[in-house]
Amino acid sequence: MRALPGPQVRWSLRLLIAAAAWAAATAGAAAALAAGCPEPAPGRPTRSTPRPSPSLPLAVRVRGNHLVDAAGAVLQLRGVNVSGLEAVAAQGWNPADPWGGQSPDWQAIRRWQANAVRIPLNEASWLGYRCIDGDGKARNPDPGGNYRSTVRRTVADATAAGLYVILDLHWSAPAHFCPLAQNPMADADHSIAFWISVAGEFKNRPNVLFELFNEPFVGYGGPVGRGSWQIIMDGGRLDRYVTGSAARYQADFPWQAAGMQQMLAAVRAQGATNVVLIGAPSWAQDLSQWTATVPADALHQIAAAWHPYPNGNYGDPKAAEPKLGAVAYTWAQQILNAGYPIVISETGDHNAPGTVGSPLLARLLPWADARHVSYLGWTWNSWANADNILIRDRAGDPTDGYGAFFKQHLACVAAALGTAG
Repeated sequence: MRALPGPQVRWSLRLLIAAAAWAAATAGAAAALAAGCPEPAPGRPTRSTPRPSPSLPLAVRVRGNHLVDAAGAVLQLRGVNVSGLEAVAAQGWNPADPWGGQSPDWQAIRRWQANAVRIPLNEASWLGYRCIDGDGKARNPDPGGNYRSTVRRTVADATAAGLYVILDLHWSAPAHFCPLAQNPMADADHSIAFWISVAGEFKNRPNVLFELFNEPFVGYGGPVGRGSWQIIMDGGRLDRYVTGSAARYQADFPWQAAGMQQMLAAVRAQGATNVVLIGAPSWAQDLSQWTATVPADALHQIAAAWHPYPNGNYGDPKAAEPKLGAVAYTWAQQILNAGYPIVISETGDHNAPGTVGSPLLARLLPWADARHVSYLGWTWNSWANADNILIRDRAGDPTDGYGAFFKQHLACVAAALGTAG
């Protein structure tokens, strides 16, 4: 076996010690969670990198198939999503607070040893145009007139807390309709203007990454054909949109989707050199043709966005695999081999009370750690859902199963890298 440099040896030894502790605690899965990280998947070990110097600003760049920080050291984003800004203002829940009472406690997030946060946004709330909901009623998607200031403050506060930030176009809608739910793709009517504005606002924040569109599902299902990939990457015509109305959730309406290439060009035209994340069909789960269709970026500052969720219900053996099956790892490896980074900007698992462990993440996260692949869990919100919720309360107490596993894994990796605390 080839000798490794000192930091890598220390990382490998720490992982072996953690794996041994994990195995020794297998009298119960709950005890295993307290013991340390599970044994990593085969692959190149993550290099131990020093804590960034306080004198250096937070900054992220693409170098080869991984991210690097301001010092040029390999950077793995490990963090959480915080939902709310995509929905609260547009749906008129709380004009005074676009977070709807779910504003994040940044120090609680840091105590989980996270270094990144993803913030989903709403294009109508950011742009401030009046729109029509699925019931034909006019809405103001920024009823408190405070949406942009809230986003600015959120980014500033997260940055001050030492966090990298991903801004994500989560909800959009064509023509004069309100973005009140997830649509199949960004729209040419507003999404390009959204990114022109957002890129202009945050281009001088080198710790901010842009995820051009949350989860394309053109064609539905997956893997999908070349035509769907072309619409996602280059734009094209769609015939239905999601209204978000309980009475009529979808409606027939011809509209033009904005492609990833168009939105990327809009970002770059503002002089923004920020890292940009490019998604894929089937709710960002089908990576099969990503390298064959990826947009051109003269700056080479793009990465693939992947949203792996369990391929089955809790207790089903398939739940340990990502959606579309184990082949998803093959597709992801092809992207890395082609020289692009991957950011798992969403993932999740079962968290109902009494749940133990996280079958998907027990495989996914060690695989990612071995390849410098970044990951952020959905979601840092104290909701009562049985799946994909990390915390019980604003203080950051983890949910059973998924939440407890994710928190422990972040702590274990941070300790192995010497960045805990």
